[in-house]
Amino acid sequence: MLLPEQLPMNKKVTYLLILLLTFGHWLVAQELDKCGHDLLLENALERDPAVVDRMAAVETFTQEWIANQANRPAQTREIITIPVVVHVLWNEPSEDISNLQIYSQIGILNEDFRMRNENINEIPDDFKALAVDVGFEFCLATLTPEGDLTDGITRTQTDWPCIGDFNTSTESGIPRLFYSILGGQDAWDPRRYLNIWVAPTCNAFLGFGFNPGQSVSPQEDGVVLDTDYFGNVCNDGRNHHLGRTTTHEIGHYFNLKHIWGTKGCEEEDDFVEDTPRQDNFHLGCPTHPSESCGSADMFMNFMDYTDDACISMFTIGQKNRMLAAINGPRSGLLNSNRCLFINRPRPDLGITVFPNPVGDCIHVEFNANFENDVTVLLYDSSGKLIYETINNASNIRSIPADGLPPGVYYLHLTNGSTKVTEQILVRDAK
Repeated sequence: MLLPEQLPMNKKVTYLLILLLTFGHWLVAQELDKCGHDLLLENALERDPAVVDRMAAVETFTQEWIANQANRPAQTREIITIPVVVHVLWNEPSEDISNLQIYSQIGILNEDFRMRNENINEIPDDFKALAVDVGFEFCLATLTPEGDLTDGITRTQTDWPCIGDFNTSTESGIPRLFYSILGGQDAWDPRRYLNIWVAPTCNAFLGFGFNPGQSVSPQEDGVVLDTDYFGNVCNDGRNHHLGRTTTHEIGHYFNLKHIWGTKGCEEEDDFVEDTPRQDNFHLGCPTHPSESCGSADMFMNFMDYTDDACISMFTIGQKNRMLAAINGPRSGLLNSNRCLFINRPRPDLGITVFPNPVGDCIHVEFNANFENDVTVLLYDSSGKLIYETINNASNIRSIPADGLPPGVYYLHLTNGSTKVTEQILVRDAK
């Protein structure tokens, strides 16, 4: 990678203009409470102007790495496993999210980054050839930095109600979230772990992720998610309840930009050739084709602001940027052994549904030795099939139950010859 002082001056100036244009976008987008990436970029520049040089150097490396790959023969890559540690920070007990919610998010990431998400078939025909399996899989760390066994989760009660909001900082602008001595939680070695902080942001944003080189300190490098938008929290009427905010922010962590780049067709885009130039972000669930800049927008891309239910893909070009990151500024993750799979006793085959009786959401935890995809079927007491989906084996998504009449139901999970069943009682919503 080139050092900042080795960068041509014109590239530094160009990159600084891009950052300034990005701030202009943030002034428009901040009211959306979707992604705090640009706000954090502004904060980082105020605290450390050298961020411009670091990010410019990363961009130079990225473009050179991708160009060099084009001259090499194609080869099959092994799946890259990313060790994750989730730091849960809470002030009120309701913010201390369950392990199940955390497990569901890891499963969602594995679906999205391996192109196993259930809405993959909704990609329009003119974009299907661009959709790609990134080849990244995520697992909760099994070893601490000291080599002790862990479940990959830390929990910290804090005196600061809105510690996920960057406005909750010291007078010198240091965010409390990332430092135990300030009421937050220290990162685990950011060279070997993807650190995810889950904390209340008090509606400042849903989440944010640092591009390589963007964080002021390695101890602040990672991804932050609002407590209410991490994992599958079932359909409670919100638009970002399926864990795709984390997918979006981890895209930033691996050096993806917002798909529209900076607002306007003539401005800088996202540095990815196979994502169409796009005038602005999208909200809700647009109908294809939604056009700008002379072509159909790829609003179903994970790096847009579209509702969780309507985003479904990364592109080949985006994968190349992420591979450049994992082979460059994020290369410490390649050789991390913090996610060794340790043999543990497995309980008897079965599934657990809770709460049971069920209210508005059916949460499922299972210990069956499933592999690949799992068919999920829900029948009523008469034997009528009322719900069917296919889930990745690492994650059984929660099932909305608020529209089901009270009564007895039967949940079946099947994977090849392995079948498990659980009886469920849905109570009256009143």
